[in-house]
Amino acid sequence: MLLSGCVLLAPLNLQAQDYPLASGTRWTYHLHKDVGPLAHFEGEDARVAKNGTVETTLVAQVAGTEEINGRTYTRVETTGAGKLANIDWYALTPTGFLHRRAVDYVTQSQSDFDPPEVLLSPTLAPGESWTWHDRNGPASSKKTVSSPEQITVPAGSYRAVSVLTEMALPLQISATQIVPMNVTMTQWFTPGVGIVKQDVRFEINGHMLSHNLMTLEKFEGAAAPK
Repeated sequence: MLLSGCVLLAPLNLQAQDYPLASGTRWTYHLHKDVGPLAHFEGEDARVAKNGTVETTLVAQVAGTEEINGRTYTRVETTGAGKLANIDWYALTPTGFLHRRAVDYVTQSQSDFDPPEVLLSPTLAPGESWTWHDRNGPASSKKTVSSPEQITVPAGSYRAVSVLTEMALPLQISATQIVPMNVTMTQWFTPGVGIVKQDVRFEINGHMLSHNLMTLEKFEGAAAPK
């Protein structure tokens, strides 16, 4: 219902059917990357970059479950150009949608979130915010929820809630120098589909290192059991 030009929307309660984690669920994304003057592409990105940008396709798929510290997490594997690019471990719980671990095969790095990072809160109320602090290091982040909006990506038009993440990470640029790297990430979430858009910026002292924009091209839900 429309009142005074505003859409009244019920809270988006995170239930099992809202974030699809059934085995076989697939998301196809278009990924655009560009770098600032202080950075450069490495590895496969350097080989395929054209005019300072990389345009590629990523396919993420629910690949199974694993137990980490007594809790069951869903493993989502992402491939690009036929190669494994990322693996992420997620869990949908009464306290929200959790991210426990990430392995990046492009940069050969692994991140363990302890405690698990809450990517999406149970209510996703506009203006709601929460923080995360690494139990074993200096990394921290703050997430803030915005009002639902209609966005259009290659896969179609969706009503989505955006969550802004502001994160501070220490970056070692030499044997003796560590500088703070600021990461800002906005993710647009649609119940029943998942993340339909993601915009990430990495900066040092206000200077952009890199910018990644990912948009959904195709969503394939898991096949219904026969």
